[in-house]
Amino acid sequence: MTLAEFEILASEKLATNDEETRDDFLRLLNAGLLRTFINNLTRSQAELDKIASRSYYHNNGFFKVLLIDKRPKYSIRLHIWPEHPFQECDVHNHPWGMSGLVLNGSYEWPIYTLERTQEEGGLFGLYECRYLKDYSGHSFNKNGKATLNEVDNMCMQEGDIFRLSPMQYHSVKKDNSEPADSIVITDNSEVLSADVISGRSISCNVVLMNAPVKSAFLRKKLVSFMDRS
Repeated sequence: MTLAEFEILASEKLATNDEETRDDFLRLLNAGLLRTFINNLTRSQAELDKIASRSYYHNNGFFKVLLIDKRPKYSIRLHIWPEHPFQECDVHNHPWGMSGLVLNGSYEWPIYTLERTQEEGGLFGLYECRYLKDYSGHSFNKNGKATLNEVDNMCMQEGDIFRLSPMQYHSVKKDNSEPADSIVITDNSEVLSADVISGRSISCNVVLMNAPVKSAFLRKKLVSFMDRS
């Protein structure tokens, strides 16, 4: 299956982009379609170049392979998590809802509620993360302070389908040394911004561009993914 064929099929299956159609397509991908597509992708230099140009290491700790990017309508991305354990990333929400499926390994999503506050003390900075229109970069603006309350913890295991709404705040943590991969489909988005809540100081009013990888590096990561799938 070529990239063009994959995009046509995805657009057909996700014409009505809701939880049911995303879940159905995730199951189809997991039943062999994703493996077939990636196997062919590793053999096509032109298609590798195209996907490598929009794939990068995300600030939240994973390698993000944008297989299809039709935002704001939808996107399909492979998330490849590091094998080593890592601490929680910044708490955040998203401009879009999403559905995903854990392909390998396990990790956790602590879920939080937040309360905006002007009080000083051991509080977190509240930032607006604003995306460029083509999603090739982003910038931050400080929006005050917030307190966080952990209300749930989603334990993601191989084979699990998960969903997250734009109004849910989460972080990610992984306490094992095993590889972990997930495939994610995003919902339609109507805004270009999200919230980030962090205990670290974040530079504001500076556009931070994504740093695409080389196609040879992408091929290596995809071959490793295929070996464990």
